[in-house]
Formats: sequence, structure tokens, C-alpha cells
Amino acid sequence: MYKGLITNSIVTAVLIFTSGVAFSANTISDKKIDVVPYAINVNEQGGNVFVTSDAITITAKKGTDLFTNTTGDENADNSPRVLFTPKGDFIFSAKVSTEFNAAYGGGALMVYANGQQWGKLLFERFKSGKNGVATTVSTIKGDDAYHGTRTASYQYLKIARHDTSYVFYTSNDGQLWNFERHFSLDTSVGAKIGFTAQSPLADALKVTFTDIRYKGERFKDYWQGE
Repeated sequence: MYKGLITNSIVTAVLIFTSGVAFSANTISDKKIDVVPYAINVNEQGGNVFVTSDAITITAKKGTDLFTNTTGDENADNSPRVLFTPKGDFIFSAKVSTEFNAAYGGGALMVYANGQQWGKLLFERFKSGKNGVATTVSTIKGDDAYHGTRTASYQYLKIARHDTSYVFYTSNDGQLWNFERHFSLDTSVGAKIGFTAQSPLADALKVTFTDIRYKGERFKDYWQGE
């Protein structure tokens, strides 16, 4: 998670392809993800997004990030993203794949109410040069945590909601899950969830989200999120 202050830029055209949709706007898309029963919002600030019925590719340009420091006086909120607004309890996961090229770049699943209230489950390149998982929860002030290194160029990430709480999980195979973090957001605004990518230092980073799963139900096993 790169500690830099970044401004937003949004442009305004929509490009349509036969195998999917590429966007260059902040727009509600007619394109749907098969397993997600909600309209998706595509925001290409700082990058570009390509959506098919079962996968999403986000390319983040240099200087993109989603970050709030521990005092709340430094933040960034300009990463390209795809979001939707779920109702009730849910279980949401995806396989995140990328070829890392610089520290702090990566792909994430996110919970987003507004620029001050959000949570991010990030598969990134650490400053050490190793790949790993980091989380940030922002409730005006940011709270970072690191959850160990990973050897592969992919990781399965999952968010589950029960009542007003959220739980983050990770997995190497999408079957056996590790509990990572449990939190809530202090907001009455309905939170969106979805996908984002960031590249604070490298010229660009392409992240692919596949094996997307969504169930509008409450988990039965707290530790597995299933």
C-alpha cells in the first residue's frame, strides 16, 4: 500500500467489443457478470477496464492507489474499479492474477461506501520484492495490516458480509480459506463491493479477475466464509 496523495481523472467515452466491453467512463454498464445479480458501475479513473460475462481485466496506470494513512490527513482514491451494490448478506470471491512489476502494485476486492469509509483486500508486491496480501480499513483514518507472503502470481480473495460486518479471506486454491480480518464501516450509506487494481510506481499493471463467485446468503462457517 503506497503512501502517496493522488488526484482523480475521468474521461468520457464507451467502446464496445464483441467479446466484452471496454470502458473509458464512470458509467453504469449494460454488460453483466453472469454470477452477479446486480448492475455494475465501471470507473476508469487512472486506467482502463475490460468486462466479459465471467472475467474482468483492469489495467491501472502509474500513480493509482486507494489509501488512507493512520491520521487521515493523507489519502488516495483514484484506482480504476468495477463495483456493484449488494443487498443483505453475501459471499463474494474471485481469483486475482497478475505479473507484478513494482512495489505496491496489485489487485484487490474492495468494500466502498465513500472516500473515507472503505475496506480493501489486496494481493500486491511488497517493498521487499515478495508477493503477499495486505488489507486496509478506512474509517476516516486508515488501519493497515499485512498477512504474509505468497509464492504464486495469483491468489483467491473473498469478502463475506453478515449483518453490518465484513470478513476478508484468502486462499491458494479457492477451496480452503484463511480468515484474515473482520471489521465494520461506520456509515448509513449502502456500501458497494467489487474489483480494483493499483500501480503507484510502475507505468502500468494489468490485473485479471476470474472464477468470480457470488452468493446472496449468510455463511454457515465463520472461519471459512462458506
